[in-house]
Amino acid sequence: MNWNANEHYKSHRVATSYDAVRFSSPAGRVFNRWEKHVIGKCFARVPGDETLVDIPCGTGRLADALLSRGYRVHGMDISGEMLQVARQRLERFGERFTSEVADAKNLPEGTDTYAGALCARVLMHFSLEQQIEFLAGVAKLSRGIVVINHSLDSPYQRFRRRIKRLLGHQASARFPVSNSDIKRLLQGAGLREVERHRLMPLISEAIYIVAAKT
Repeated sequence: MNWNANEHYKSHRVATSYDAVRFSSPAGRVFNRWEKHVIGKCFARVPGDETLVDIPCGTGRLADALLSRGYRVHGMDISGEMLQVARQRLERFGERFTSEVADAKNLPEGTDTYAGALCARVLMHFSLEQQIEFLAGVAKLSRGIVVINHSLDSPYQRFRRRIKRLLGHQASARFPVSNSDIKRLLQGAGLREVERHRLMPLISEAIYIVAAKT
């Protein structure tokens, strides 16, 4: 399938339907709440009055969780359509949420840095070498920790993906990673793993990794 993540999310239709497609079902709502809880744990070491960067910010779903904990958030995304949805969602936070269209793989010189960075729901769309390039860009934006989300590859998760395909469910991650891949990914981006959180390991391949600069 000729699917391009860089172009797909620039669609107005995709941006405005993104959350409803993924998080409106009972299972999606439970996952959404738990993911936001885990995000809070990942950033617990960062003081609550700091500014974080969320890249890609998407519709602002996870930025909402950080703003609700007192952080200021700068959202960056390649899709202006997704950021428009985020600005509408996060309007109640006023100037504590700012945003700009940007590509982590092509950041201009002199880009601001932040107390921490969130990089969620994107790396699994790209090959490992492209993931390293993307994450290296994210790491440049952070003076502290980098929190990444990924899809873990394992025999059990491969079995789950086959069952999901047979049942016609939403397609799984295109490029899930093994533990050895994660090590290569972090090293290539100049990071080291500090801690890891699993999200519902029996029913989800999602993991969150807190990483620090090497």
